[in-house]
Formats: sequence, structure tokens, C-alpha cells
Amino acid sequence: MTDATTLATATQPDPEPPDLARPRRRTTTPRRPGRPPAARGPQLEDRAAGALVGAAVGDALGGPVEGLTPEQIVARHGGRIEGIVGPFHADWRTARPLAPYHKGDGHITDDTLMTHALVRVYETVRDHLDAYDVADHLVPDLIGTPRWIPELEAEALPLQRIFLAEKWIVARLHYGHADPREAGVGNIVNSGAAMYMTPVGVVNAGNPDRAYAEALDISAAHQSSYGREAAGVFAAAVAAAFLPDATAASVVGHALRLAKDGTRAAIEAVCDVAAPHTDYESALVPLRAAVARSTPSAPTTANRRWVPAGPPAARRRGTPHRPGHAAGRRRRLPSHRARRGQLQARLRRHRHDGRCARRRPPRRGGGARRVEHRGRPGQPARPARPGHRAGRRHPRGVRPRPGPAAAP
Repeated sequence: MTDATTLATATQPDPEPPDLARPRRRTTTPRRPGRPPAARGPQLEDRAAGALVGAAVGDALGGPVEGLTPEQIVARHGGRIEGIVGPFHADWRTARPLAPYHKGDGHITDDTLMTHALVRVYETVRDHLDAYDVADHLVPDLIGTPRWIPELEAEALPLQRIFLAEKWIVARLHYGHADPREAGVGNIVNSGAAMYMTPVGVVNAGNPDRAYAEALDISAAHQSSYGREAAGVFAAAVAAAFLPDATAASVVGHALRLAKDGTRAAIEAVCDVAAPHTDYESALVPLRAAVARSTPSAPTTANRRWVPAGPPAARRRGTPHRPGHAAGRRRRLPSHRARRGQLQARLRRHRHDGRCARRRPPRRGGGARRVEHRGRPGQPARPARPGHRAGRRHPRGVRPRPGPAAAP
């Protein structure tokens, strides 16, 4: 006896093989009624990758003309740089001061190398960083693991490519054993730390205050003053760009809210100049002038007070460090320095109130007298040391006066 189900199954024809040329219909999960479809925008991972890649692309585009004026760039490349260009110097292998670095042809510079190094530190620590992580992880990465250096077209230690201000990190932490929180003091104050702070903003995405604080902690091992402040403000701006409704104006607002002192004033000045411009070509000259007014390397009247008169050692020794001093021309001290010198002289005269001063009695008969040192009020006088002469001291200490020969 045959079951009806078995008979029906046996009589069904074999299924046809799938037609590979015909596109398949994708089956989707039915959407709930009344719920609009979710618009998929850039996700957090996409934004993080975009921030890091954008920093590298900008580094590669600007590397060939770093430190050059707009006029020099136009004269060399026939216009503004809008893509990958070759080296500025045709003889880049021997041209100074760039040799032997192959800057151009899409090569990244040490800014991106430092960014990659900081990313590797985050990958190792898996947590927020501070200055001690720079000493424990970043410095060993710079001096211990060869990496591909595009500008050298070879594998080498990153230490052999990074700039002097970044070499300072290794010198102070690895060789000098300095406190990482204070190692940046004394270094060249520039934007070197800010150039690799993008990962800090990515890690603290949407939290500019935390990014600002963490960047200040990290850059303490590298920079000080406005160089450290620039690192904090830049990291805060990157973190603010991750906010859901972020705009250029909101990012600048967070940067101004966190920036301090001269950094804030410089950002405000640049924003005021940039506001009326809608095209970058017309804004280049006024923006460059606004930046120059806040650059300590340009000793203008506005920032002359930020420029030291010379190396500290030269100021102490009186070494000529200005053209006028080198030529032998003397200049009168400013009034405030003269007043300060007079005040210091008065302080030196009145510093001792007589309690510990050395009394110098008048000479009698042309000979030297032994003197006594007065102690504090209420204490007996301290007798003079043997052989001490009033008003006369040996360069290396007190020269004892030979006394009479002892009796046998």
C-alpha cells in the first residue's frame, strides 16, 4: 500500500538548475509598519579612518613645499598645488637643507610617521595615554623597530627621519631619564606635537574636553608653552568633529572655548580674517598675514615681547648675540631694566640686617686685625678663625696666617 504523500513526491519533476546569468532577488526583512527606514551615514570606523587618511594625504600634498612662500610655489609649479607633485628641487638628493629626503611624489613625512607610532601605542596600551606611556612605548618604537621610510626609500629606524624637535623626546627620556611630565620643557617650541594628535581626537571622539586634557598629558613629554597648547586644541577639534551635528563653525567654537591666552587670540584673529572670504584663493594673502602676526619666529612689534633677546647662557655671559652688540655699539638700557637693576642693588645692600654680617674694624698701624663675627641677638660672639685677615680672602678659601713657632 503506497502512501499518498510518497506518491506525490515521487511524481514531482526534478527542480531546474539555477540560472547563474539571471540576477537573484535579495530577500529583505520586512520593515515594521510606521518606522521610517534608517539612513546609513558615515559610521564611527569610517570617520576614524577618514581622519587618519586625510591627515596622511594632506601631509603628502604639502610635504614638497614645506616652508616655502606662495610666490615660490607658484613659480615652481605654475599654480597652486591640487595634487601629487614632484620634489621642489630637481637635485633633491644633494640639495640643502632637504637632502637626502625625497620630499614629493606622494611621500609622507615624519608627521605621519609619528601619527602611526602613536596609533601603535594605543593598540598596545588599549587605554587612554599620558606622558609615561610616551616614555614606555613611543620611545622604544622610535628607536627599536625599523619601519619603511618613504622619504628615504628604505627601511630605517624612525629616529633617523624625525625632526630635531621629535628627536628631543628620545634624548630626554631614553638618554636623559627626565620626568616624562616635564621632558618637553626646553625643546624647540613648534607645532610638532600637534601634527600627530589626530589619534587622540579619534580615541576621544565626541568629547573635546577629554581630548584636550589627554593631548596635554601626552605632549608634556615633547612640548611646552604654546606648542603644547596647540596639541591640546587640535586634538579637541578632531574630537569635536565626531559629534553628530558637527559643522566647521561648531568645531571652531569648541577650539576657542578650550584655547588659552595667545593661542585663543591667534585663532580669533585668523577666524576674523577668514569670515568674509568664500574662496581660498582670495583668503591666502590676508590669512598668511594674520598667522604671521601670531608667529614668534617673526619678531614684529606685536610679538616682540615673546622673542627672547638671545640664548640664556649668552645673556648671562654678556656674549654679543645681536648685530649692534657684535659691532661694538652700545645702547642704553630700557628704563624698566634700569629701575630693576637699581632695585636689585638696593636689595643687595639691605639684604643683611647685621645679624650675620662681618664687621670690619678700621686698620691700625697698617696691620691686619683679627675680627670677630657677631651672632644673632642674645648669642655670644663667635671668635674669628685663626689666621683670618679683615677684608682679605684667599681665592680658594681662607689662607691661614703663619703663627709663632711652638715652644719645645
